[in-house]
Amino acid sequence: MPILKKSLWFISSSLLSITPIFSYSQASENKPEHIIVSGQKEDHTSNRVYSIESEKISNIAGGTNLITVDHENRLLTLNDALKDQPGIVIQSLFGGLDQPRLSIRGSGVQSAPLSRGVLLLQDGLPLNEADGSFHSSMIDVRDVQLISIRRGANSTQLQSNNLGGELDFITYTGRNNQNQLRYEQGSFGRQGLQMALGGYSDDHPIDARISLSYDHYNGYRDHSASQRKTMRSTLGYTSDNFENRTWINWTDLRFDVPGPATSQMLADDPKSVLPAIQKKDPHRNVEQIRIANKSTWDLGAHDIQLGWWYSQTHDNFKTPSHYQFVNYYTKGAQFNYKLETQRISYRAALAWDHSIMKDDIEKNPKGWLGRYDGRAENIYASLGAGIHISNNVLFNLDIKGTHAKRDVFSSHNSLEQSFNFLTPKVGLVWYPNYNTRLFANVSMSQEPASFNDIINPKAPLNKVNLLKLSPQKATSFEVGSDSDLTENISWGVVLYRSFIKDEYITSHDTNGNIVDIYNYPAKTRHQGVEFSINAIQPLPIGDFLYRATWTYNDFRFMGGEYNRKYIAGVPRNIITGEVYYQLEGLKLGPTIYWSPTEVAVDHGNHFDIQKREPFVLLGFNAHYQYDNTWSTYLNLDNITNKRYVASTLANPTVKKNDALLFPGNGFSVNAGVVYKF
Repeated sequence: MPILKKSLWFISSSLLSITPIFSYSQASENKPEHIIVSGQKEDHTSNRVYSIESEKISNIAGGTNLITVDHENRLLTLNDALKDQPGIVIQSLFGGLDQPRLSIRGSGVQSAPLSRGVLLLQDGLPLNEADGSFHSSMIDVRDVQLISIRRGANSTQLQSNNLGGELDFITYTGRNNQNQLRYEQGSFGRQGLQMALGGYSDDHPIDARISLSYDHYNGYRDHSASQRKTMRSTLGYTSDNFENRTWINWTDLRFDVPGPATSQMLADDPKSVLPAIQKKDPHRNVEQIRIANKSTWDLGAHDIQLGWWYSQTHDNFKTPSHYQFVNYYTKGAQFNYKLETQRISYRAALAWDHSIMKDDIEKNPKGWLGRYDGRAENIYASLGAGIHISNNVLFNLDIKGTHAKRDVFSSHNSLEQSFNFLTPKVGLVWYPNYNTRLFANVSMSQEPASFNDIINPKAPLNKVNLLKLSPQKATSFEVGSDSDLTENISWGVVLYRSFIKDEYITSHDTNGNIVDIYNYPAKTRHQGVEFSINAIQPLPIGDFLYRATWTYNDFRFMGGEYNRKYIAGVPRNIITGEVYYQLEGLKLGPTIYWSPTEVAVDHGNHFDIQKREPFVLLGFNAHYQYDNTWSTYLNLDNITNKRYVASTLANPTVKKNDALLFPGNGFSVNAGVVYKF
């Protein structure tokens, strides 16, 4: 609390002392236009949406990714769109349409199967429930044109109170849509079909788009089939200084749960599953409908946004130990105001969200354990300023206040919790020249527990515990740079360190069931490096394209029972690379995904008993654009058919025969064809 008071005093006094120095002016002294170094190296000068988002995140004093979704490859889950991005750890669990584990800087890395730790947005409006949880496979990346990522606690979105930051999925509209049919087929029974139709009127300010998709996957492992159906639609009204847009999304996802494997199973047959899986048939069915609306007024120096959203999510989850029939009803609204003057950009925001959760829990085999009614509610308010100290130096000051409730009731036990906290942020952005951006920030975060953490059907299952958990608190320090070294070479690097109090730690039994979630009694530390480089080498005929990333994670306990040990389940090094030859409509070349470091599966770090071994995956991609209408692609993954562990559970201790490993897919071929009209 003393740190928060000092930070609040510092920010308030800074704003009061600096604001009178500058007078109001309609004109703004802009820094040089700068394109963020990330994702594919392409010419986006004609893409207005990209340019607007690029300019927006260039004012963030921290690590960012701005990704043009690569529609030249397989697009099954978030794993396909994000696996080669610096600073993003995305781990496949079952290898199909299920929900991959998404984590940034260690936030939420232990939260699967219902994720938390980052904020997901669609076109600037939250996709998370009010308790912070989300289903990562509710997003159809084929409907997304850009992914804008703000890594770390420096994220400025009101609802982002976590350590990891936020991902904003910017979708197609009728104004930038291309009608298309897309068909994909691949190994292990993979089939995918998408149809997108849209357009706008030259005589009226109306545009519309609808996208329908169907995916099916038999699965690499036994008992790992999955299926997903989606509908995405948008209707927009656009005038000179006003835009109103409505989105309606529907998703129906079903997948079998093959569960974790032992080291012996991985060596003998990575497709095999535990006997309990065959006997008890664990699976998950998630259906969600979401309606959202946003209005934007662009009034010169003033920018106003008003948005609201409503969603219903039905999640039926059968594990080897129990059934959970969960219904979420979530609604929310947010207001954002921005005033641009010559020297200062003022910003203010208010938001509210509310979720009602109904959770019926039964034993597997059946045995009634009770209904749990939950209510999560948050009220957010923030004030901030971006102060242009000079044409090339921007100083950001932000303070956000949050009131959060997490209440759970049942016939035999209940828990009511409320929290009030401040999360200040201070950042600096400096452009020493046109091609280079330097930045630094100090940011605080507090993340209350989700219902999935609070309601714990502890195994062996005989009752349900309600866990009273303190919010996970962190203070983060970050410095970095991105730059165009030459006309054809760009790079970016970020170094960060976060000191965390009350980190959420999860442990599992030998069948993968959660047995405990608790606040670690001592501090933990997350630190790391995020690096990327992109290059183009022109040739007499065609070009070579190079791309490489390195994400280094050093996450440790800084006291208590596991002092100086690595936090289990987190890959310490992830290195990716691509080399393509490009000639007119043809692009092809090899890819690499390398995890060169052993990963602990227990917080005691007993590497001699069980661990995740290092591995290298080799691939090959090819894409051919025949004309402006037809294109096709071919992806080869894990060409050497390497047996490897894609992700692990994390336990306090480990035995040789504990099932903590999720085997990755073997050699696979995926191909697709796209027809645009």
